[in-house]
Amino acid sequence: MFLEKQFLAPRALLCGAFSLLFLTLFTSCDESRSTPDWPTSTPKLEEPAPTSPPPAPLEGPEVTFMSYNLKNYLSMPRGKSPATMRPKPENEIRALVQNISSASPDILGVCEIGTQADLDDLQRRLKQHGVDLPHTHLHGAADTYRRLAILSRFPIEATYPATEHYKMEGKSHLMLRGILDAEIALPAGPVRFIGVHLKSKRESKFWDQERIRRHEAQCVRNHINTLTQSSTTPIILYGDFNDTKQSPTIRAISGSNQAPGYLLPLRLTDTQGAAWTQHWAYQDVYSRFDYIFVSTHARPRINHSKSFILTLPTHDPASDHRPLILNMR
Repeated sequence: MFLEKQFLAPRALLCGAFSLLFLTLFTSCDESRSTPDWPTSTPKLEEPAPTSPPPAPLEGPEVTFMSYNLKNYLSMPRGKSPATMRPKPENEIRALVQNISSASPDILGVCEIGTQADLDDLQRRLKQHGVDLPHTHLHGAADTYRRLAILSRFPIEATYPATEHYKMEGKSHLMLRGILDAEIALPAGPVRFIGVHLKSKRESKFWDQERIRRHEAQCVRNHINTLTQSSTTPIILYGDFNDTKQSPTIRAISGSNQAPGYLLPLRLTDTQGAAWTQHWAYQDVYSRFDYIFVSTHARPRINHSKSFILTLPTHDPASDHRPLILNMR
């Protein structure tokens, strides 16, 4: 190393600099075809100052939307034997149905549902408790266990595909749970409900879990950009994002507050003013991982005073997540 430093000529330095510039330019061009890496210093996530008076709220009946991570409402290896496939325990299901029916949602967006049979089972149990949601849509992706679903009292007018793959180091990857996109006909007009469940904070065998989540977030942001460029239909984006408010993941999802596609992350709280939505019992950590984002055209339809996090016991058996409740027109 000493000899290399001693005999390094200015010409070599200049050549090295041009080589580095050449590699940087061409690497950046290649990366532009896929989702980029995020800078470490990005502006804080803040609600933009209004540039004009907001539109008057629409008239019409109130609608209750619930977003809920159900914690493995599916058959999977449980217990000491890894080969034993078992459904979600009955006591957890009963608590889950009780939590949902206590809010009596008109629309329910869920994470971690299994097959169509699991979705049908949940729908049947809810109907027995007075929550009749006859219209459903199940969305599956790379994760063969955990899927996204939406259940609705109102007709699901259409569902839409989304780009669910990205490139990382030249290799194509699929989003684990994908992007659910459904248009529902509410009394005050149609709304696009977009559900996601981003990569967990569990370490991945081959890739950095945070990096995967950032790329998945960019897939969602790209989808939102496409929608807002071609339509003014209100957008409700919801789900388990597995990251905190000021993380690059959440900032990418929200977008620039100066852009038409900006999504406002609603800050919901429980009756005690707490904003956590997920409890990791092993480390006794409370985090805000679940969010509802609303587009500019959706904001006039939101009743903030009736939107909240459902207050539940810390060790509620239903799920390690608490549901979010959104009241809207």
